[in-house]
Amino acid sequence: MLSGERCVIEELFPEVAQAMMDARSSLAWNHDHRFIIRFPLNGYCKLTSMQAIQRLLNACFTLVTSNGGGVEGQQFSEYLFCRRSLPL
Repeated sequence: MLSGERCVIEELFPEVAQAMMDARSSLAWNHDHRFIIRFPLNGYCKLTSMQAIQRLLNACFTLVTSNGGGVEGQQFSEYLFCRRSLPL
């Protein structure tokens, strides 16, 4: 799942832009017109976790921290990526 500024997610994952705009199915992640909260990326495109991470790294994001856990068949991983703004 992805969370972040809408414009950044649309820039990095253009294949999900239409799904994010669809008000019928986006109530859970579309509370604010500027931000997306917990968008289910794998439900709308065929990227693996590693491919999504690679896109973030290629766009100058850095991995700040990660977390994971779970039990028998219910594992999860969470990552926090940040990209520094360039001064104007």
